[in-house]
Amino acid sequence: MKESSERQPGARRSRSGDLTPESFEALLDFLDEDRHLAGLHYETIRRRLVRLFEWRGLGNPDDLADETINRVARRLQEGTEVRSADPFGYFCGVAHLVAKEVARRAARERAALEREDWTPVPPPEEPDGDERLDGLRQCLQRLPPDQRDLVLRYHQASDHIRSRQGLSQELGIPMNALRIRVHRVRRKLEECVRLRLRVNALQVHR
Repeated sequence: MKESSERQPGARRSRSGDLTPESFEALLDFLDEDRHLAGLHYETIRRRLVRLFEWRGLGNPDDLADETINRVARRLQEGTEVRSADPFGYFCGVAHLVAKEVARRAARERAALEREDWTPVPPPEEPDGDERLDGLRQCLQRLPPDQRDLVLRYHQASDHIRSRQGLSQELGIPMNALRIRVHRVRRKLEECVRLRLRVNALQVHR
């Protein structure tokens, strides 16, 4: 039974891939000297963190819970002393910082979307328009069909406001969530176009 409890948090740790064996051991030592009880505390804290991020309305609450635990484990390994009588209180403090980072990142994405300043960033040597357009077409074809359809429908309609409102209703998501979703696809396209242009430039100079 004890062996099973120790494997359970370890399985979650391997999924996140951010914890070293040393930091994970420091985390378990912090939770309880008994490895069986430490494993139980780990699972309880993780469930409470997931619920906390869900209550804040943040996406990917499981990933955010794992990130919080990872940060606590790294601090413990580095020698941070936690004097709180309730270990979960310390996890909550770190979770608050993680949530603030997520909020700042979302604010930057919203600001970029409101500026509507999406243009694939060219490499230092400016390629011609046909080359950029060709790269964009190729990258669009490599997108999953649902993402390709989303970004094309978002940008191609003549009446942007009405068509985007209809798209958000069709997908069942608010307009802000639609903008963020499209913005993420556009970033993926930007990276793809930038990479293709760089590869093409290297081939030309050979």
